[in-house]
Amino acid sequence: MRLVTDSETLAREKKTQAQAQVKALVEQAQRDGEAALTQERREAQAKAKELLAQAETKGAEQAKATMKKYEQERDALKAAAGEKLAQAAELIAGKVVRD
Repeated sequence: MRLVTDSETLAREKKTQAQAQVKALVEQAQRDGEAALTQERREAQAKAKELLAQAETKGAEQAKATMKKYEQERDALKAAAGEKLAQAAELIAGKVVRD
């Protein structure tokens, strides 16, 4: 009888210890999971900032190239307009002198 009682007591103690170990493992797994999630979020935020900075740099470079292109076109149009103005002035001057 004592052997049965001792066995039951030992079984209860082992069950209690196993439950405590499981609980500790679950809590540790939750802490580890939360830490991993926090780290992943930090890394994702850092990557997002890096990508945003790259996009801003690329956008600025493209804007600068576009601006240069339009400045060249503007200068070409101004030069062409200047030539047309000179031709128009000569034509007007020629008509005034002949009349």
